[in-house]
Amino acid sequence: MSLAIVVTDRCTKNLKQCLQLLQPDLAIQIWPEIYNPDEVEYAVLWKQPKGILAEFKNLKAVTSLGAGTDFITNDAGLPSNIPVHRIVTPFLKQQMAQYILAYVLSDYRELKAYKTQQQNNVWCVNELPQKTVGFLGLGSIGKFVADKFLDLGFDTIAYTHHSEVENIECFHGEIGLKHVMQTSDYIVCLLPLTAKTEGILNKKHLAYCKKRPLLIHVGRGEQLIESDLIDALDKGLIKNAVIDVFAIEPLPENHLFWNRKDISITPHNSARSDDKQTAQEIHKWLLTQSKQPS
Repeated sequence: MSLAIVVTDRCTKNLKQCLQLLQPDLAIQIWPEIYNPDEVEYAVLWKQPKGILAEFKNLKAVTSLGAGTDFITNDAGLPSNIPVHRIVTPFLKQQMAQYILAYVLSDYRELKAYKTQQQNNVWCVNELPQKTVGFLGLGSIGKFVADKFLDLGFDTIAYTHHSEVENIECFHGEIGLKHVMQTSDYIVCLLPLTAKTEGILNKKHLAYCKKRPLLIHVGRGEQLIESDLIDALDKGLIKNAVIDVFAIEPLPENHLFWNRKDISITPHNSARSDDKQTAQEIHKWLLTQSKQPS
């Protein structure tokens, strides 16, 4: 069995070592040193170079290194009969929850305001009103994060395509999206990238916001119309935005987001799986694939 690890944004040598411990007989090639593409039967991918999948003539299946698969399914070089898997580890979900909770709780508990009070020798207790966290998208990661907010006493709602989710009120369609945008104090975008979700954070939908929410965007960069966000911030429709994903990464040095005090930028690091758990999931996937009829 032969595997190619084609990951363009990080070093994967430790991932290879973890995999070899689990499966010593596995032949592993790491991009960019793909010395024998004809041997590759399975591939672990993350933002692979264009055209590389066409080089794997004996490819049987692929998996994303993380939760997203749009960069795989949108690759013209992917044969139509190749199954696509994705990896969502417990560590990945925990990191995403930590990231989103950190920004929401910092805002909700007014940590910056209390620091300012300390600097001015002010002793004043601010009341904590009930707040609503609205999720755009509620897959396995979104549900995990939403449950954490439920445990902390937040009202939690979601905009989803169709499905109903235990303990969380879900809304669908344009009317449902409008309701979530209108009633949420915090909006978390965790949608997958599809034809329907591309550009969904646009002027029309941001105008639905009535509570001047904090927007946390950890879905896909192509879902946000960046100029529309700046317009919404300037008009006071959005209080602040936390953006972890961008249409162009790394973010260009001359990008307008860099100097906005009402936008917090992180370098697409909201959640990444650790190598050990990822290797375990890849190993399980390969064992499943080996049992498939040839």
